[in-house]
Amino acid sequence: MNKRLLQIFIVWVLIATPLFSVNTHKINAQEDSTINLPGLNGEVIVRYDAMGIPHIYADSTHDLMMAQGYVEASHRWWQMEWWRHQSAGRLSEIVGDSLLNTDIFLRTLGFQRAVEKDYEVLSEEALAVLDAYAAGVNAYLDGKEPNELAVEYGFLAQAGLTFEVEPWTPLDSLRWLKVMAYGLSSNFNEEIERAFLSQENSLLPLVLLPEYDFEQFPAIIQPGGVDYQMDAMTFAPNLPTFEGAQVRMVGDVDLSDPYLSPFGQGVGIGSNSWAISGSMTDSGMSYLANDPHLSIQMPSIWYEVGLHCNTVDESCPYDVVGVSFAGMPGVVIGHNANVAWGFTNVGTDVQDLYMLQINPDNPNQYMLDGEWVDFEIIEETIVVNGGEPFSHSVRMSVWGPVISEVIGLPQDMVLALRWVALDANKTFDALLALNRAANWDDFRVAATLFDVPAQNMLYADVEGNIGYQMPGLVPIRAEGHDPRYPVDGSTSENAWLGYVPFEELPSIYNPEAGYIVTANNSVVGPDYPHYITADWDYGYRAKRIEQMIQNDADGVITLEDMMAMQFDNYNLKADFLIPALESLELDGELGDYVAWLSEWDRQNSADSGQALLFEAYWIELLRSIFQDDLGSLPTLNSRSWYIVSQMIANPQDPIYARFWDNALTDETETLDVIMEFALQQAVERVSELYGSDRSTWTWGDAHMAHFRATPLGQGGINPQFDPILNSLFNAHTRAAGGHAIVNATNFNTNFEVTSLPSFRQILIPQNWDASMRINTVGQSGDPQSRHYRDQVEMWATGQYHPDWFSLEAVEADTEATWILLPAE
Repeated sequence: MNKRLLQIFIVWVLIATPLFSVNTHKINAQEDSTINLPGLNGEVIVRYDAMGIPHIYADSTHDLMMAQGYVEASHRWWQMEWWRHQSAGRLSEIVGDSLLNTDIFLRTLGFQRAVEKDYEVLSEEALAVLDAYAAGVNAYLDGKEPNELAVEYGFLAQAGLTFEVEPWTPLDSLRWLKVMAYGLSSNFNEEIERAFLSQENSLLPLVLLPEYDFEQFPAIIQPGGVDYQMDAMTFAPNLPTFEGAQVRMVGDVDLSDPYLSPFGQGVGIGSNSWAISGSMTDSGMSYLANDPHLSIQMPSIWYEVGLHCNTVDESCPYDVVGVSFAGMPGVVIGHNANVAWGFTNVGTDVQDLYMLQINPDNPNQYMLDGEWVDFEIIEETIVVNGGEPFSHSVRMSVWGPVISEVIGLPQDMVLALRWVALDANKTFDALLALNRAANWDDFRVAATLFDVPAQNMLYADVEGNIGYQMPGLVPIRAEGHDPRYPVDGSTSENAWLGYVPFEELPSIYNPEAGYIVTANNSVVGPDYPHYITADWDYGYRAKRIEQMIQNDADGVITLEDMMAMQFDNYNLKADFLIPALESLELDGELGDYVAWLSEWDRQNSADSGQALLFEAYWIELLRSIFQDDLGSLPTLNSRSWYIVSQMIANPQDPIYARFWDNALTDETETLDVIMEFALQQAVERVSELYGSDRSTWTWGDAHMAHFRATPLGQGGINPQFDPILNSLFNAHTRAAGGHAIVNATNFNTNFEVTSLPSFRQILIPQNWDASMRINTVGQSGDPQSRHYRDQVEMWATGQYHPDWFSLEAVEADTEATWILLPAE
């Protein structure tokens, strides 16, 4: 028996034992079943399509949301269990002290404290939905032992890690919105980074954190504002074929670690969306595309679901399909019978760091307006599996929690965090309002409630209209308060003055250009009167999408064009790097490699050998430019693209010349020397890893997407089982794309994918059943289910599955039906 078969055999022997047995409905979700649920008021029908996606039909909102809770728990319970511990800063209760620092940081931020505030301001309808959903989850949990709920409990028990399964609460659902807000708000990191850079050299922020280039890159509310003239183009085939300046540590924990936020963080974590008016399409119908870019994970962060009231009226107003988070009622992104919506992150600066002066005689006091003021001390007790409870004191100032002591800063640098997400928010109400929206006005009303994290909200409807609205609480700072840097916290003069009125937030409706593109680029032009952020994505993805729209070969956008655009792998940095290499006029082997790169179509397709060499060259170039000055590489994202493009265009500029010169040598290196050296290093690295025959090189062999389940698929929990756990829980595939490419599969210096399009959808409002979607891995969170990883290769090769909406289409594709009945 070979090793792979032996591992599979051992897995199934383990699963067959009582310790690892799981609930039958979880394994056989595709079998017809009748289930009695206490608390249900009437019959609910759940129809599963060929991809394992449930469409839930009910007569009341209560029954609809209760059924959603039951169904999602039956498919994704372990993910829900992990996420609620993560959001509450209670991971140590599961895995012991290995994640204690993570819990300390999350308890300091205080997501639990924050959602208790949210709960007090939410509408009665929102609270009723949360209660019904929680009742459904708990109906699934009721009477089951942990090993009946998820196989993960059994493997953890083998490692001596057991814990009690608690009932689900509405706050467990709400906390996930705080995790999302944290992952999509990284401004305090940027403030610290700028502070360190300025301390090193006042010019460094200008070089390493440059402003957005409005001449080269578009603003969202000015579609067509930059004319990307080029030859008529065709789309790529859519076929399967200090201490460094980067301050990212929380004690020993990386701020980008998925244990802190599975959404990821920083420039490079974003999304694409665009809407095309029917005047530009072959069918005369509008299209809306969206693909959020988030950290790679297993199972998918998204759960696909349809929620249908049998009769849509005020008492049951939902008829919606799309994606939600496991543990979250309703649909987060998708469409109802009238409108479609998509999200990309704005990146609004909603975090400020306040520098505090501590009383030298009392560390629990700080200076405010000339007086020593007491911190509010919050005592947190962290339960540690297999160890003693850990006590942690959080110092709360008028600005917010003191975080400097848990992010490894010197003791004399005391920083408190002011953050919109720690106030009372109504974002959950906004999501429910989107689910019910019937038109543009309803959509904008929903947007008024979307406090944080602000999203670029894209809109399309059945009447052919398209629109865009930026929502969110955008702080108005006092004069002299530069939000890019930490500010003096000893005076209330630096308090926020309020928020930008909703009527003054950017919005467009049916623009003359006939399309709207959002890709985390600047929302507004330089003349917009309010500060939103200084840290936009640098606009390469938005530029490429506008290029493709403006230069479609026949001037008419088809559904096939939309698919190809969403899976486009064109590498725009090649447009400035390859000409720079060609200008070196190298001879011999390196000259031959430059000629080979010149023949490349500049698509980071999985089968491209040139893409592999080019990305290796990019890493070596960054290493050669910055390692000697910064002690580390900058991130590989659009910011670095823009910085290096400016350095190449202005090599003699003194600001840039210091980086071309290697400070570790006695020579004075120039652009030509560094670029040649980096190419030589790249050729040697790729040859060492993949052999000297470049005809065998492929980007996909290096650029692997490893979907590793948390925590068992990550390794180390139960080392003797690691190979077995990898086989059972994880999925692996070759990937196309790369940083700042439309198919945004970001990667580390080993080429491994770190974040990616977490799902893709193309919505057609005038014909909903023609819409399409693809998840990253699969619908189920149960590794024994055939829907656990059945979408992986489809996702990796740019394919889609149908996004059914009508009852007729769902019934035609139904593979199994659950009938949920009130308990007698």
